[in-house]
Amino acid sequence: MMPECFTELVTNFEEYMEQEIRFVNESKYPIHDQQRKANKLYPIGMLGNCEIHFLHYENEQDALEKWNRRKQRIDTKHLYYVMIANGAYDEAMLTQFAGTNASNKVCFHREQGTKLPTGVYIPSEDPEMGNLYSQYQRFVGWFDFSDWI
Repeated sequence: MMPECFTELVTNFEEYMEQEIRFVNESKYPIHDQQRKANKLYPIGMLGNCEIHFLHYENEQDALEKWNRRKQRIDTKHLYYVMIANGAYDEAMLTQFAGTNASNKVCFHREQGTKLPTGVYIPSEDPEMGNLYSQYQRFVGWFDFSDWI
């Protein structure tokens, strides 16, 4: 998810989880449509105006089935929200994320001077910080996940 959509989802999480996903053919973000056409088409779902990219699914049916199965297992009392602010720095969006009612949240960003209680600066010369899961080593030393949880 793009940070704007993720922040909106976190702000009204339970309300969004009550909605049904509807699938669309194009992303509202041109960069994603370019990437989909260059690499591989994948399903894009909408919860209200929040766009979800089902990168690892071949079709809408598989994506919907997995989404509904995983949605059933959500324990809203034990959620941890992790946002990676890729792309251009947007202080208003980071401030909005910090202001959400979610208690367990963190935002990794590339802007060194930012002083938000939920923000963690990660040095990066690239405009994209990468994927937290596949590039975990970039985050080591900047944030202790075990202390946070």
